[in-house]
Amino acid sequence: LTEGTDVVGSDGDKLGEVVAVHANYVVVEKGLFFPTDYYVPTSAISNFDGDKVYLNVSKDEALNQGWDQLPTESTMVDSGSYGSTDTVMSGETYATDMDRVVETDTTAVNTGTMGGDVSRTTDSDNLRVELHEEELAATTRDREIGNVRIEKDVVSEQQTLEVPVTEERVRVERHVVNRDATGDTDAFEEGTIEVPIRGEEVELSKRTRVAEEIEIQKEAVQHTEQVGGTVRREEVRIDETDNRGVNR
Repeated sequence: LTEGTDVVGSDGDKLGEVVAVHANYVVVEKGLFFPTDYYVPTSAISNFDGDKVYLNVSKDEALNQGWDQLPTESTMVDSGSYGSTDTVMSGETYATDMDRVVETDTTAVNTGTMGGDVSRTTDSDNLRVELHEEELAATTRDREIGNVRIEKDVVSEQQTLEVPVTEERVRVERHVVNRDATGDTDAFEEGTIEVPIRGEEVELSKRTRVAEEIEIQKEAVQHTEQVGGTVRREEVRIDETDNRGVNR
């Protein structure tokens, strides 16, 4: 096992990451702002695939095993889960009275005796927390919103034209005369005289002509639409408890 390896419970939840490896237990650090160390015995490790350490208990069970207490001399002898000789790694030193000294970049801070809470914060530590938020961004895309249909229908209607026509008429006038008859051979003969009469008649014809034109154009009209959505953002809430158990 190496430092920085993730430790996962049997339920798949992450417990923390390895910060120190010893003969019969590993030190697992949980938490970011106020980290707590858990001393997990190697007997609780079921598998290590080179990437993660898998426990044979769930995360909640591991947190309630009392592994947050530094193992004592009796614990190492009676339980058999911890060895009497530890291999110290990662720049951490364990003395014979089990006091733990955490070495930082510039300061070595004594964090207390057996069973005490471990604090890994010094005046020289800087912790930067990024808070995220979402914002709305609107884009437009072309799509078909409808169509305009123009249809032509053939409509029949009755039209009446007034057309002047010319025709011949026969007018017969009778005049009284008194003169001697000439030697005409048709005197006292019966007969019929036909006078042809001419006139005009109306003939209808149709022709096709263009009476109207329809011009179709498209133009872009811009208007404003209001759109809305739900966005999220991160907020930080600081809950600080001093070593006397007083919450500020």
